[in-house]
Amino acid sequence: TAAPLTIGTIEAADKELDSSTYYSAAMAVMFLFLIVQFGVLGLLEERENGTMNRLLAAPMRRSSVVLGKAITSFAIGVISMTTVILVTTFALGADWGDPIGVAILVLSGVIAALGLMMMVAAFAKTAEQASNLQAIAGFLLAMLGGAFFPVASAGGLLEALSKITPHAWYLRGLGDLAGGSGVGGILRDVFTMGARPI
Repeated sequence: TAAPLTIGTIEAADKELDSSTYYSAAMAVMFLFLIVQFGVLGLLEERENGTMNRLLAAPMRRSSVVLGKAITSFAIGVISMTTVILVTTFALGADWGDPIGVAILVLSGVIAALGLMMMVAAFAKTAEQASNLQAIAGFLLAMLGGAFFPVASAGGLLEALSKITPHAWYLRGLGDLAGGSGVGGILRDVFTMGARPI
């Protein structure tokens, strides 16, 4: 008769990224918040240089000017994130997980970064002031969100504060993908990133 009980080893998903993937993803999302500012800063530069009046005098809606700058920032963000993912996968052996899930997280991260940078730019009077404020916001959120070290392992207040950042939800989403969750397993992370850009 067959043995009624067998003992074996089963690997459990730990939802932890290996170090090359974690730091690749963390640095990518940190610099994402800095790179999307270039399209947004264009609005303030146009105003300072006097070319905004010419754009507004053209036969197009005002929203088209803002939308054009936003699309530029969005495209820069997606291209830069895609480049980082490809380079780190082939050069460093980073394992980003399910490509569809990663693509959804990247798009959500770019939208969150764009929303935050546009909000910061709305309070700035000059392009230089906006650039400085955006850099401060980007680095502060990166520190709180775990871009420099895994904040979740610190616990306590630091871990609670990290949950207000898109960075933490982006990294958590990648961890969920590493743990075997499919696209359905990252929907909460994606929703939180989009609903709470700060």
